[in-house]
Amino acid sequence: MKVGSLFSGIGGIDLGFIQAGYEIAWAIEKDHAACETYRANFRDTLLIEQDVRKVNADSLPSVDVIAAGFPCQSFSIAGKQQGFHDDRGNLFFEIARFIKSHNPRFVFLENVANLIQHDNGRTFHVIYNTLIEYGYYIRYRVMRASEYGNVPQIRDRIYIVAFRQIEDCDCFSFPEPTELKVKISDIIDQAKRVRDVYYYTDSDPFSLAAQEIVKRKDSIYRVYHSSIKITQNHMCPTLTASMGTQKNQVHLIRDDYGVRKLTPRECLRFQGFPDSFGFPKTITLENTYKQIGNSVSVPVVRYIAKQIYAVIMKKPYH
Repeated sequence: MKVGSLFSGIGGIDLGFIQAGYEIAWAIEKDHAACETYRANFRDTLLIEQDVRKVNADSLPSVDVIAAGFPCQSFSIAGKQQGFHDDRGNLFFEIARFIKSHNPRFVFLENVANLIQHDNGRTFHVIYNTLIEYGYYIRYRVMRASEYGNVPQIRDRIYIVAFRQIEDCDCFSFPEPTELKVKISDIIDQAKRVRDVYYYTDSDPFSLAAQEIVKRKDSIYRVYHSSIKITQNHMCPTLTASMGTQKNQVHLIRDDYGVRKLTPRECLRFQGFPDSFGFPKTITLENTYKQIGNSVSVPVVRYIAKQIYAVIMKKPYH
């Protein structure tokens, strides 16, 4: 099964599909730094570094699946929620253009959970109806990474799977919740000292607040607009792109050596990436955080992709 990937970022969705046995036929991403990371980890994939609006969909090889984690900032409760009035929100219609061109058997979409409620449901209604108009049958579910991906991160996302054939839709079921076995202590080694750049030791106001508030070693502290709050359930708060685009937005822990930020490797683990995944030396620390926050929970994507594959085994395409 071949996948065409839109808004590919660093390849979180693509990695989930690869782990489930699919092949990425081509991927499209316009952010240069994200493309550098993608190429470093998916050397054999055709990556088109270009604005998706400028890509001729008809010129690309046919695929069985169109997959896209399209930009979510215009729908997120953390943003201005401008939706289709934001150019990033309108990019959904570029996905529709590729669907119309390739007529894939399946469509896989990922976005923030607030997509359902945005603009009193009208935004989701447009997306749903567009897929219906193109002849697709739709299933969707909001899923939390800690409940469906066995990673201790509070990350709620909506996953939409669309099917060309009603028989496929009838055979499909989202994965069941799975027991969370991975603990934050499996991801963070508090006895190991990391690089000095991650520790807060200076005397600026934020550092003083961090030293005062971050006391417990068994929890991760959420940072949002300079507010520091403990996460009570011993999970990682949602990782966001603002970790790399705004100062002092990376979540905090206290280890044996002091108060520090989560490292990029720890953030990758909370997203379910394997330790073999890495960043080129050309990528700044700020950009690594941004890229991770913009990515997805890889295990959740993998489990959904496996459920789609189970449909393929039951129902030959005609």
